[in-house]
Amino acid sequence: MAPITSLMCPMVDIDREECTGCGLCYNDECPEVFVEGDSGLSNVKDEFKCGEPGQGKIPESLRACAEKAADACPVSAIEILED
Repeated sequence: MAPITSLMCPMVDIDREECTGCGLCYNDECPEVFVEGDSGLSNVKDEFKCGEPGQGKIPESLRACAEKAADACPVSAIEILED
């Protein structure tokens, strides 16, 4: 059986078709989770990435930071989901 903590990790999903690469998430709001990708769009940092560059699983301790970035995103491209 998996540890309870692994069941409570939030998932981050960046809609890369909506992302404009403004940088608010990775420069200002939550550089602990987000980073500028090669294309200029936002990526989830490699240490949290799961699959696509805009998808990842973050520790619960970074949820508030990621939610702050999602709230600040001018095009609402970031979504925080439950695993």
